[in-house]
Amino acid sequence: MRFFENNLVVDQTDRTSIQVLGAGLPRCATSSLQAALEHIGLTPCMHFAHIAPNAERGDIVLAALREKDSTRRHKLLYKLFNGFQGTTDFPASMFMDDLMDMYPDAKIVLNKRPGGGRQWVQSIQLLTFGASPVYHALCFLWKTDRNVAAMWREIMELCQSKLSLTADELLTVKHYDAHNAWVHAEAAKRGREVFEFEPKDGWEPLCVFLGKPVPRDEPFPHRNDASEVRMVVKILYARGAISWLALGAVVFGTVRWLVNWQLF
Repeated sequence: MRFFENNLVVDQTDRTSIQVLGAGLPRCATSSLQAALEHIGLTPCMHFAHIAPNAERGDIVLAALREKDSTRRHKLLYKLFNGFQGTTDFPASMFMDDLMDMYPDAKIVLNKRPGGGRQWVQSIQLLTFGASPVYHALCFLWKTDRNVAAMWREIMELCQSKLSLTADELLTVKHYDAHNAWVHAEAAKRGREVFEFEPKDGWEPLCVFLGKPVPRDEPFPHRNDASEVRMVVKILYARGAISWLALGAVVFGTVRWLVNWQLF
């Protein structure tokens, strides 16, 4: 299942593989764009679904979020993105300025939320469980979940810095608009074109921009809707609760053994 599978292996010696940078924020059809890019041959495509279940990748993301020196940060990001042909969602959206420098020939697609900033504000609330004390406590036994919680804090701080936002402006319409403006500004500094895209636009404009054949008998993907996200959160919470119960059972059994010199 997405966000829980940890079986993707990539060739991290390839430093020139990324062809498409999906620059839009999370909850801007990032999973749909990922599926579309992979369908037209740009596979694998990096997405947070490849970060969440992988503690090693999570550690690299955290180190990159905290690294102030661009040269050292780029080395970390090469370790993360080498071997992928495309990328969407976080962490790419957070490091889009770095990735533009690292992959100067990649096409930039700014995937936008249908309905704009107001719809994005409603949808991004599905991910705020990452800042919840309940999530932190319940899922603490899993390194991957501890990484996600730590990433959330680092992302919020970095957004304020990169996008010139106050704490009260985070996850608002202003945040959405500021991110998209930032992508355009960073691309303009480098003389790069930005292609704005929404899923309703379908295959043709995206494929024309990327120079890929247009799939004629395949509807444009629709992935990771609100119900899927809610299911992922429920599984995370259930997994966390079961882990604590299992630990409690082990501790209880150990104490009984120490007291009675036998397990039961």
